[in-house]
Amino acid sequence: MLNRTISTTTAIARQRGIRHVIAWVPKDLNTDHKPQGRAYNTQARARMSPNHISTSQRRHNSTNGPTAPLRQRRGPNYIMDFEVPPDMSRLPPKFGDNQHIDIDDATWQQLKAVVDSIHHKAPIRYAFAYGSGVFAQKGYDSKKKPMVDFVFGVSHPQHWHSLNLQANPHHYSLVGKLGSKAVAMTQERFGAGVYFNPFVEVNGMNIKYGVVSVDSLCNDLLNWETMYLSGRLHKPVKILIDDPRTRLSNQVNLFNATRVALLSLPKRFTSEELFYKIAGLSYLGDFRMSIGENPHKVQNIVNAQLSQFHRLYDPLLGNLSNVTTLREGHLEQDDSPLVRSRTFQKLPPNLKKGVLYRYHSALSKAGVEIVKEEGKEIQSVATAPDLDKYLQRTIHSIVQIPALSQSIKGIATAGLLKTGKYGMEKLGKWWTRSK
Repeated sequence: MLNRTISTTTAIARQRGIRHVIAWVPKDLNTDHKPQGRAYNTQARARMSPNHISTSQRRHNSTNGPTAPLRQRRGPNYIMDFEVPPDMSRLPPKFGDNQHIDIDDATWQQLKAVVDSIHHKAPIRYAFAYGSGVFAQKGYDSKKKPMVDFVFGVSHPQHWHSLNLQANPHHYSLVGKLGSKAVAMTQERFGAGVYFNPFVEVNGMNIKYGVVSVDSLCNDLLNWETMYLSGRLHKPVKILIDDPRTRLSNQVNLFNATRVALLSLPKRFTSEELFYKIAGLSYLGDFRMSIGENPHKVQNIVNAQLSQFHRLYDPLLGNLSNVTTLREGHLEQDDSPLVRSRTFQKLPPNLKKGVLYRYHSALSKAGVEIVKEEGKEIQSVATAPDLDKYLQRTIHSIVQIPALSQSIKGIATAGLLKTGKYGMEKLGKWWTRSK
């Protein structure tokens, strides 16, 4: 009965675009280390019958006798397999609280009013605001009011655009004149699956909002297909409408960003170095960093939002047994081959496949024999001196095409006038950048 329940849940999850509902729990936490902290949701555990015990726990009990304790899970960033319903309609209390960043009340009210005014006519499942209009960035003039960026996750794009076209036809360019089907097709078949309406005035605020299906959003968060939105969510954003499935997927996304950064860092590093690595991932391969963005953008984001980065990542780091927090913002990681192998093994499949391809190519060019045995192969690449280079090149290849095609698509979805205005603003920031 248990196996049937797990397989059914997994099958439904895969249909919904979530491939690793169970495997997402950071197994960097291993079974060999002594668990720390108190178990989460102990009341729910007390109500569990023996039929709810996972297969791995049954094996553990059968090996160590009937009195062997169940493996303990730590902190609110964990979720038991049986606590995830197939419809993702609920999560344990406080799960993913690290994703909710505090902002001042006046800004919160303004942002929420903007979303509510659109949500009232065209329902939104998940919404967040981001960028210099929400969080301060070093090098930006605080007296100027920048365009505020939003992303709206919706269930059915064509239906949503149909409702929004009726309520707000002036938000759209000429593509909107072709109807909701043309808009949805443009959104989903080109670029990174996002349709942007820039330079829209709502409640006196100049905004740009992107529309994406929740399926596409969660797929990118879990698998890093384009890193267009998963990379955006590596950095602090203000969530305005939350969704359990997206929150779960984003927690996987944040752990994966942390793992990539750890594999790229030395044994000892600072929290700022970690955050620079994480914040810079999605800019690898983005052509706008060469012609339209401040080249110091990553450092400016982290330096001005350090407390928000700590809010986002400190709870995750506290749950990784291979990372130890030292004094004065310094950290240390276990860089043993076994731990690095486990960390690499948990990377998104799209990234892991690309790194292995580049590693094999490098070995072939050097005339070195490729190890075929899976365990040894993973350990070999995870401890390779050039692993950081393979990671960067793979991420560059993931980001490059979607970023370029999304920008080209923006010319059609925004219109020539708005595109020119947006481009001039970007170039203005580039020319006046801080040296």
